[in-house]
Amino acid sequence: MGLLLAQLREKKRQVERLLVRVDEVLRGTTGTDKAGRNTQRATPTVALARPSSLDKVKAVLGATADLREPNGNLSAVRVAQLFGVSVSQLALWLGRTKQAVSKTPDADSLQEALGYFDRVARLRIITKSDAEFRKWLRTSHSDLVGKNPLALLDRGEWQAVADFVDDILTGTPG
Repeated sequence: MGLLLAQLREKKRQVERLLVRVDEVLRGTTGTDKAGRNTQRATPTVALARPSSLDKVKAVLGATADLREPNGNLSAVRVAQLFGVSVSQLALWLGRTKQAVSKTPDADSLQEALGYFDRVARLRIITKSDAEFRKWLRTSHSDLVGKNPLALLDRGEWQAVADFVDDILTGTPG
């Protein structure tokens, strides 16, 4: 029964990733250059993140408090620094210009999208340092079909990475 459940969960993840890709194609938000990197993004319509069982655990929420401004909003600049990407790269992922994100990194209009990155950053609860967290982001994981989390974030598979982190933190098998 356990093996069947694991296979069903993996198929569910595959379908979710496929639906994200279909959504991207329909919105015209993907394109690739010769190196296979994403080059074309429109302002994405950010899907509402599925709630996490960790959303109300104070210790979990405290792990990402440094990503927030005094007003409580997440800062795109702080997220980019933590994830080890440029503000330009994060802006591309968010479907915004670098100038817009730099001018108002904690804009209300960015909060829904940045919430996915906040959920991924919760992994810092179990990493020894931010450098170790960035290393984790760049490491391939079999539960992510051999991809690394940063590559999936680049492809817009934010929910899948956020769910993966939730599974790690809750001890729930993928």
